[in-house]
Amino acid sequence: MGVMENPSCPSTPPDSTISALLWTTVAVFGVVYALLGYRCLRAVGFLSGLAVGAGCIFLLLTKNISIMGYPIDYALAVVAGLFGAILGSAHPIAAALVSAIAGAIIAGVTMAVCIVTMPDHVFGEREVLVSMGGGAIIFAVLTLLCAKLITIISSSIVGSAMIVASIDFFMHGLKTVTWFIQMKPNPLPPPCYGGILLCAWPVAAVVSIIVQCFITAWRIDHSKRPGRRNPAHRARSNSRPRETREEARQRKYRYLYQVRTARGDIISQNYVSALQKRIQPGTGPPSEHSTKTSSNERNTLNSDRTHFTNIPDSDADKMDIVHERG
Repeated sequence: MGVMENPSCPSTPPDSTISALLWTTVAVFGVVYALLGYRCLRAVGFLSGLAVGAGCIFLLLTKNISIMGYPIDYALAVVAGLFGAILGSAHPIAAALVSAIAGAIIAGVTMAVCIVTMPDHVFGEREVLVSMGGGAIIFAVLTLLCAKLITIISSSIVGSAMIVASIDFFMHGLKTVTWFIQMKPNPLPPPCYGGILLCAWPVAAVVSIIVQCFITAWRIDHSKRPGRRNPAHRARSNSRPRETREEARQRKYRYLYQVRTARGDIISQNYVSALQKRIQPGTGPPSEHSTKTSSNERNTLNSDRTHFTNIPDSDADKMDIVHERG
């Protein structure tokens, strides 16, 4: 019998309404992870932190490891879940959490493949846990190198796994998931359409990656905070040098000089000299002499700015004759 072959496919209805609501919620969150994982990274990190914080405590309880006694351990699980949710609300931690979960899942799948393909080797629970921890650390470190791409891939893997697990719950009562977790050498085929679900998982992950890359996460980068000005630009605008403002004021004078020249007015040489002294670059802080003479130069500017040099008619006739000969 092949992996896809199983003659008996009985449907397993949900045990209770609470379980059905729980796995329906998991399916909805899986869709959010798969299609909106990077766009809604803060919400995804909140859910991931909640699951990791509470899941670690419950994992210890399933191993009969009590921390503070029976009633307090459940309260501690709630507190750990809330603490993880608060930490996961930050964008860098959210990306690291989602990537760590995806790395653990990928490492678990790799160990299952190794168990099937290498039946001579014995893989115990310790080896599986170490490999899953190593995969989580590797994916979390990769997030530091390329945060957006790794987060999109990780959220797609986690979301598609949540959707497939929810479908398996409503179809087989998690028999396929249990078969996969309890993988042994030379395994029996998965229950009913479990092989189709296992093959649909990577396909759903690839589709989710494509949707996020080209639709939902297009032109979104959580590493860049919108609405914040460049610090260098803000510092440059706050500490604008006095010489720059002085040059901006003298720009008006240069424009006035150009206009008067174009209209045929003749500007006095004193005005031009004073203007060149005021806009000369490389000047240091004003000295006592310059502060004393600044008022005189300002008066010169004010007076010479409106002074027109009159040319006698005889000189004007001579200039016309020269222009005609030229």
